[in-house]
Amino acid sequence: MQRLVESYLKKKLSMEKIEATFQNSQDASSEGAQSMPEQGAVFKVAAVQRDIQLVRNVESFAKRMKAYVADAANGGCQLIAFPEYNFFDLVGVIPGVRSLNQFFNNKAKKVTAENVEVNGNAGTNKQFATIFQLIADPTREALLTIMKKLAVKYGIYIYTGTYLLKEGNHLYNAGSLIDRSGAIIATQKKLHLTDFEDGLGLQRDDTLQVVELDFGIKVAFPICMDATYFETFLLAKNEGADFIILPIANMEEYTRWKALRGIWPRVQESYLFGVKPSLNGWLMGMHFTGKGGVFAPIEYTDNYDGIVALAEHYEGEVLLTAELDVDKLRRVKADAEYTGDSNLIFERDYVGKTYGREW
Repeated sequence: MQRLVESYLKKKLSMEKIEATFQNSQDASSEGAQSMPEQGAVFKVAAVQRDIQLVRNVESFAKRMKAYVADAANGGCQLIAFPEYNFFDLVGVIPGVRSLNQFFNNKAKKVTAENVEVNGNAGTNKQFATIFQLIADPTREALLTIMKKLAVKYGIYIYTGTYLLKEGNHLYNAGSLIDRSGAIIATQKKLHLTDFEDGLGLQRDDTLQVVELDFGIKVAFPICMDATYFETFLLAKNEGADFIILPIANMEEYTRWKALRGIWPRVQESYLFGVKPSLNGWLMGMHFTGKGGVFAPIEYTDNYDGIVALAEHYEGEVLLTAELDVDKLRRVKADAEYTGDSNLIFERDYVGKTYGREW
């Protein structure tokens, strides 16, 4: 049964269909390599906030991804970042899924927000665990193929958003950074899992990668829950990162205070830029929310709020773009009075009293 389903999905998500989509595509948008900034100069990024829209075929998904990349490239961006679980739309190629999706979504919308937030129960987890195992390889191959072609077509760095990465019997939530030649230069697995992901049997990784782009800027790209912990951004900073891409797909009702668990305070602590693409909307009765944005230390921003670009609403479609001046960021960091300070005596004492052992 599993092989039958995987064979069906590979046919529906075949490389030939993707190739045909790009070969038949004719548009007036600019193509070719984007103008790369000088070392340490201003560069421009784009963060995608988008709704989940189940597709009937891979061609529709490819055209949707292409529209975002074309808009970013035509706007002079050197990099575009897609959100966590960016492959969810492709679940729609499975027969019957769109009808089931509508049924569960309509049912969930009738209950209170409190009930919506407990969608990740044992039964749901078991169903999704099975689905995730079946769709992992075909959706990963389709997503990566599309993004590689778009990176070459528009001469732009692309963070793919996350997909399911199967290694042996293990399944990870992972995302890749693709350069302008269409090569994958790094793949990052999620470091901290949500309860939902843990219930699905996903595995976590223990290594944070930092890579340098060809215009001298270094980037790390942890995933969603990873920003709940300050250590993630501290590690990136210590490895010389200039900015963080943090894709999200928050399975919860939106509040400003819940959002403050994530990227904004981490940016203020680490003095890095933060780029947050967001996936939102409904899938199988689960509600995903979150505002896409681009953030900087408050001293960097003119109105002292740490916001370079921010979506107006936690749902809906928007391409957020921002110019980021790394030299200015480094000056702000150098002038910050307390950045990098630590109190090792206090920290050792705190760890010892908290965990009952010496550090």
